[in-house]
Amino acid sequence: MSSARLHVTPSQAREHQKMSDITLHQRSPASAAAARAWLERELPAEAMRLISVVSSLEEALEGADYVQESASEQLPLKRDLFVRLAEAAPAYCLFASSTSALLPDAIFGALPAANRCLIAHPANPPHVLPIVELVGGSATSQTTLDRAADLMASLGQDVVRVKRAAPGFVLNRLQAALVEEALALVASGIADPDDVDRTVRSGLGLRWAFAGPFETMDLNASGGFAAYAKTLGPALAASAPGGPESSNWNGEAPSMVVNHRRKLLDINEIPTRQQWLVGRLRALRALKEEKNGIPGQETS
Repeated sequence: MSSARLHVTPSQAREHQKMSDITLHQRSPASAAAARAWLERELPAEAMRLISVVSSLEEALEGADYVQESASEQLPLKRDLFVRLAEAAPAYCLFASSTSALLPDAIFGALPAANRCLIAHPANPPHVLPIVELVGGSATSQTTLDRAADLMASLGQDVVRVKRAAPGFVLNRLQAALVEEALALVASGIADPDDVDRTVRSGLGLRWAFAGPFETMDLNASGGFAAYAKTLGPALAASAPGGPESSNWNGEAPSMVVNHRRKLLDINEIPTRQQWLVGRLRALRALKEEKNGIPGQETS
């Protein structure tokens, strides 16, 4: 539903809120009907009672506190839509874009209401994956970012605050780097595509589901990330696409990660956290094998 716009009015909002919590706007009655059919297929009946689907933008915006724009990735289309949203919505309403590739100032930087605009980028499928990246423009207020973060957290989303707008934000930059190397492994004859997928599916993906790359490395040695960087950093730097001279392992980033990790986890607590991670990985592997068969023999 790339052309859909999602309009949310939280249940604890103002007196003038509409009966439904969420109003979904589609540009035509036919696309609105298709959207409703998709929602009814994907969501439980109790959730559908909170959603109304309309083809009138003005009707969708009435009393809205938060608007999530999900139009196709065309800058003129999104710019025009944000102008229309700002003109028709209440003065307190926040406007967020789902864009994956466009930067905030390009979409809404010239709007008088730019202080109430941001990017809230989900991952697909958005009704299953909880991640959402919040990215402000140069005029986006801290209040707007805080309100959006509070709303997303109240909906069960895992909020990432992107400190500075950059193409790809965080999620797609990480994905692009991994896929670029995956393509290089295939192109150079180091591995077949299915073995690259298997490496992620049964290795990195399992670990990162609970810990992420930095915490995984932090828990890989009793001395934490600092010990990992000292022992394995040079080897990892040597495999960097531009060679060790261009690798971030030789810059300030490892020290920044160490400082951040020690704020989150005392070094003496690493063994306890390691045991926790192993327990979670065992449970996840068991669930995966139960649902999909043993690794290498997955069923569709």
